Amino acid sequence: MKMTILKCRLRAKCCVGCATLVPALFGAGCAATTGRPAPFASSVEEWSEDGFNGRRYVTEHFEIVSTIRDAEFETALPGFLEAVHHRCAATLPPANSDTARLTACVFGNRAEWERFVRRRFPARYDVYSRIRSGGFTEGSTSVSFYVSRAGTLATLAHEAWHQYVGANVKSPMPAWLNEGLACLHESVRTAGRKFVFTPRENTFRINSLREAVQTDKLIPLARLIDTDAGEVISQGYSVTTQTYYAQAWALVTFLRYGENGSYARAFDRLLSDIADDTFRVRLSAASVTTAATPGVSAQSAVFEAYFGVRPEHLAEAYYDYLVRVAGF
Repeated sequence: MKMTILKCRLRAKCCVGCATLVPALFGAGCAATTGRPAPFASSVEEWSEDGFNGRRYVTEHFEIVSTIRDAEFETALPGFLEAVHHRCAATLPPANSDTARLTACVFGNRAEWERFVRRRFPARYDVYSRIRSGGFTEGSTSVSFYVSRAGTLATLAHEAWHQYVGANVKSPMPAWLNEGLACLHESVRTAGRKFVFTPRENTFRINSLREAVQTDKLIPLARLIDTDAGEVISQGYSVTTQTYYAQAWALVTFLRYGENGSYARAFDRLLSDIADDTFRVRLSAASVTTAATPGVSAQSAVFEAYFGVRPEHLAEAYYDYLVRVAGF
C-alpha cells in the first residue's frame, strides 16, 4: 500500500486538555444550527446525503461536513482548520496558491463514520475499518469521527497536513518526514482567540516514546527511515504503530531543533527541495546509486545526501535525544 494514496491514522490524541479550548475562542450563541456563518466560515447550511444529516461549512481553504452533536465545538472547526492550513503553508509553501478547497468530513460517532466509509470506500473498507479512533485521508479529503474535543482536533490537524500535501506537493516525500510533520501539527494551545501550535510539546507522542524506551521497543533509526507508513498501519492499532508515529515526530524535532541546530539548515533545504520538486531528482539519483550497493536503500542514501551522515551513524545521538525527550 503506497502512502501517497492513503494517509491513515489509527489513533489520534492531542497534548492539551480541550474542555475549555473552544469556549475560550468562541462564546456561546454561535451554534451552527442558527444558520449564521461560524467564525472564518463564509457560509453554513444544513447538509443531508445518503441518510446522513448535519451541516456544511465553507471557508477559504476548506469544505467541512459535520454531524457532530457538540454545536459549540463544531462552530470552532472552521477557524481551527484555517489556522492549521496557515501553519501548513508556513511549513511548506504551496507552489500554486490557486487550489481547490480541501474537504473534511467529521462524523459524530464511529458508527456513522463506518457506514459512510463502507459506502464511499468499499475497496479499502477492510483497511479503514481497523481504525479504532481517528481518521484517514485520501488525496485532498479527510474522513474522521468525533472521539473527544482534544482527540478530534488532533486528528483533524494531522489529517489536514496530509490533505495539504496531497493538494499542493508534487514531489514524493519520505514517509518518516510526512508523518513526522503531520504529528508536528497535533499539539496546540490557545492564546486569546488564536490557536498557537507547540510542535515540541506533543505530550501523547512523548508518552509513547517513554513507554518504548522503558520497554526497549524503540525502532532503530535506519529502519525508521526505510519504513513505509503503510507497513505500520497494516498491523492495526498497536504499540509498534504508536512508537512509529512518536519516533517520526521526534526525528523531525531532532533534525529541526536538536544538536544545537546542527541539522536545521539541511532540514530546511530538504523542505525547500520538496516544495519546488527538486527532491524528486535527488531521490532518483540516490536510487540509481544504491541499486548496485547491497544493504543501502535509496531512502538512507538520500538522507545521507542531505544531512551528511548515514542513519546508522546518527543513531546514538538520536537515541540520546529520545531519552531526553522522554524525560529520563
